[in-house]
Amino acid sequence: MEIHVENAADAYLALLAQRGIKYFFANAGTDFAPLVESFAKRTSEDEPCPTPILCPHESTAVSMAHGYTMITGEPQAVMVHVTVGTANAAAQVMNASKAQVPILFSAGRTPINEEGVLGNRDVYIHWAQESRDQAAMLREFVKWDYELRNPGQLETVVDRALTLAMADPPGPVYLTLPREVLAEKQQTLSLRREQVRFGQVDIGEIGAGHIDPLDLIAGRLDRLEIACRTLARHMSDDQRSFHYSR
Repeated sequence: MEIHVENAADAYLALLAQRGIKYFFANAGTDFAPLVESFAKRTSEDEPCPTPILCPHESTAVSMAHGYTMITGEPQAVMVHVTVGTANAAAQVMNASKAQVPILFSAGRTPINEEGVLGNRDVYIHWAQESRDQAAMLREFVKWDYELRNPGQLETVVDRALTLAMADPPGPVYLTLPREVLAEKQQTLSLRREQVRFGQVDIGEIGAGHIDPLDLIAGRLDRLEIACRTLARHMSDDQRSFHYSR
């Protein structure tokens, strides 16, 4: 399946919509320029994209995604501004981690290039907000973190992020998006997998008594048994002997 896009930011929003992400909770900065243009274009041309929700603070953005997922069981996207936005959102990411709520949490990254490419550094703050390891402040509280390196990775990276966020036990993941990568020109988004959805059991219904927790646990044990049997079929006799001897 091919979707016409203009750049990596446009492809990112198209892919999120294709994967069932309905809302994009955000507190924006200079790293958002390609995304803002794409939201405007896709909205005016009635092309699929998540609904952008502008939030007054990063903690609000993460908390809104947290609450929506607790009610629907569907992970949503959050994006904040580079290092400072990540720091402001950290406490709410910790909450989501301990509550086992899946969130695709992302942040821009200060441009790497000083000149020569679209989206390179152009104001003082791009030097001031540089970080050697931006994800370090959250690594203990997310299941996975990664920095998008080029638009060709987009489908693989987003699908991996959502898969890991939803895998038992669910929780937030962290994706950093450099401005140059988002601004990189791209004509088509070629999807290898179509109509993938990552929804799971409604977390809110468990607390409301609509789902028996014992049924949920039994279902997860069934999946674990199936996974173990599948793994055993692919293990050699020597590997099985070593595993069981331990």
